[in-house]
Amino acid sequence: MSQVYSTSRELLLHQQPEQPMYLFHRTLLEQSIEQFQQGFPGLLTYAVKANPTAMVIDTILQQGVEAFDVASLAEIELVQGQAKKAGKAVVLHYHNPIKPEAAIAKSYHEYGVRAFSLDDVSELEKLMRQIPDPSTTELSVRFVAPMKHAVILDLNTKFGAKVETAIELLRKVSEAGFKPSLTFHPGTQCTTEQAYVDFIACAADIARQANVTLHRLNVGGGFPAIYVKSQGPDLVDYFAAIEKAANQYFNVAPALVCEPGRGLVNDCVSLLLKVNHRRANDDIFLNDGIYGGLMEMNFADLGWPLLCWRGDQVIAGKKTSYKAFGPTCDSIDVLKQPMYLPHQLAAGDYIEIPLMGAYSSACATQFNGFLSDAYVQVEASSYCALQQGHEEPVYAKVVGL
Repeated sequence: MSQVYSTSRELLLHQQPEQPMYLFHRTLLEQSIEQFQQGFPGLLTYAVKANPTAMVIDTILQQGVEAFDVASLAEIELVQGQAKKAGKAVVLHYHNPIKPEAAIAKSYHEYGVRAFSLDDVSELEKLMRQIPDPSTTELSVRFVAPMKHAVILDLNTKFGAKVETAIELLRKVSEAGFKPSLTFHPGTQCTTEQAYVDFIACAADIARQANVTLHRLNVGGGFPAIYVKSQGPDLVDYFAAIEKAANQYFNVAPALVCEPGRGLVNDCVSLLLKVNHRRANDDIFLNDGIYGGLMEMNFADLGWPLLCWRGDQVIAGKKTSYKAFGPTCDSIDVLKQPMYLPHQLAAGDYIEIPLMGAYSSACATQFNGFLSDAYVQVEASSYCALQQGHEEPVYAKVVGL
């Protein structure tokens, strides 16, 4: 059993990590799971790509989540391995619309996958060749609605059939004997519930024109996390809008599925970084960067608070704008936005960044030999404690503000 610390301060009293360290706040993940389980009007599945760490997957399993959205054989093997250790049975939705045919065969015959997605007829032909009994298998046609919405990253530029194609593809799926379903994804960090309403209305139109009764409708992910500079309405508003739209646009509402990633896990991890070096010109060099856990900071201006530690004491005071470099020898390993941190910051100090549960360690490489994958359980989030008035730490301005 790995060490569990009560707070960041306690951790820093016992060790001064040289490598980036992810602080896992298990209770926050449990609360997030419960919110989806109690609020979403259908089946909760977890999009493994957001954070495939063993601590995260195990917690999700222990909270009773039985279905997982996976995109590769590696994710399938990971989830099934964790489930076996936990004594749990899982259902896997292989919802990468484009899959190697050999991976389709292996996932179906060796791993028992019975739910796949697709967005063109060539993928359907691969699935038909490899699946001997269509009646046991769900195929979800991924489609793109014509309307656009406020998202951080539009996930409909790579995958998704246009409406006309989706109608014909759904019809073919049904005629081939598969369980016909539809799926969509409004985009990551979707800050309006209207996006789900519009996609559901489009799904109903596709099913009606194809003359197909849907087995299920998967509303994807996109549920937003709460950052400093980006947040949507309460999740309960999304859940209510989805349920209302399904009942409004379908004669008989199909069973609903969701597959959150960011919206489920983002709050439950903070990233602890060490300042390796400070130049006289206020350039700082950190032990992690864009090839590690900070990759998304250069793609999305979401707003991450910053808390600084010297030993087990918080550093406060006047702030300075710093240009932050990662540890590699690559000159592009630098944050596009400045970090606003205490003027007294020095080599050996630590920076704690909350709201790092999604697309941080999951995106880290081993470029130049630098690793960003170490997790430790820390019961209390410094950020949450501050918001609730239980602790004295003072956060600096957000990155890029």
